[in-house]
Amino acid sequence: MPSNSSRKTDRKGKGKASASISTSANRVLAGRRYAEIVEIFNKVNNNINGVKDDIAAVNSNMAAFKNRMGVVVDTSGKAHTAFADFATAYANNQTRMASLGPSLMPSYVPQTSLSDAEVSVIISEIFAEKLWDWKFESDDPALVAENESKKKWNLNEKINHRNNIAVINYLKSYISAQTRLAGTHPRVISDKIKNRYKHSHRTFHESPEQKAKKNSKGRANSRTLQMSIQRKSTYMDNWVAIDAAMGHKTGNSVEKAYLKLFQKDAMSDGESDIEIFNRLLTMVDDIDHTHHVLNAGVGTKPRMNRYPATLLPCSVPATLSQSLPRWAINDE
Repeated sequence: MPSNSSRKTDRKGKGKASASISTSANRVLAGRRYAEIVEIFNKVNNNINGVKDDIAAVNSNMAAFKNRMGVVVDTSGKAHTAFADFATAYANNQTRMASLGPSLMPSYVPQTSLSDAEVSVIISEIFAEKLWDWKFESDDPALVAENESKKKWNLNEKINHRNNIAVINYLKSYISAQTRLAGTHPRVISDKIKNRYKHSHRTFHESPEQKAKKNSKGRANSRTLQMSIQRKSTYMDNWVAIDAAMGHKTGNSVEKAYLKLFQKDAMSDGESDIEIFNRLLTMVDDIDHTHHVLNAGVGTKPRMNRYPATLLPCSVPATLSQSLPRWAINDE
């Protein structure tokens, strides 16, 4: 039978063995956990590196894309904000080109095929249709009522008065909605509306003397224009005979040597300081007068010939000679 001392020794040995086994198991378990942690860490690290590579690739692609877009897109101001939105969508792998496309383009791209003159004619027609005419007179109450129902400028106030601003906004909205003016730049429409107000304001406040002077000038310009058109037409119909009589040596069978001389500003008084042109006008007027006489009816007032001024054998004062055209003075 074992002694007490030996039993104590056995208990101590068993205790040491159990502690050793427990420590080893813990070490194995800790090692496995450590390995798992290391494996997880490596996976996370690899994923982080992959994300970094993806971010670097995205940044590289966006830098190249931005450089290319900078060539065709203004990246300043509003367009820059639109570009930043587009870049964010691209980086997040979102396809929003269709929705952002219009904002990346210039705010307005003119597409009208009309000339400036055609646009002016159409807008003038709209003004006549929509704006009140203070000069309108009629015995027809319906026409008077129609004119009174149109939009009215407050011509006693400046253009920035609230009444005039309301008319401007109405005209802008109406004109911009016209399909025949599609593509016309808003600034063109705005300028024409403002010019219309300025013309109406100036005309409305003209004095009787200013109106009479303007009407007289308008009639004179009209007569000058009609005279110019008539003379040019006469020359075009008779240019071969006129060129021959003027002594032009034709180098080209279809050349109209003196057509360029028929300018509106040279038609103001039927006279010119160019002797050649003076002779040309005399010849054209003679042809025109002959044609008028041959085609005149009974009671028609005959047109007067245009003759050069009669030469008078007298001395001309220096002060007068400076104001006379060269062709009017004979230096003999």
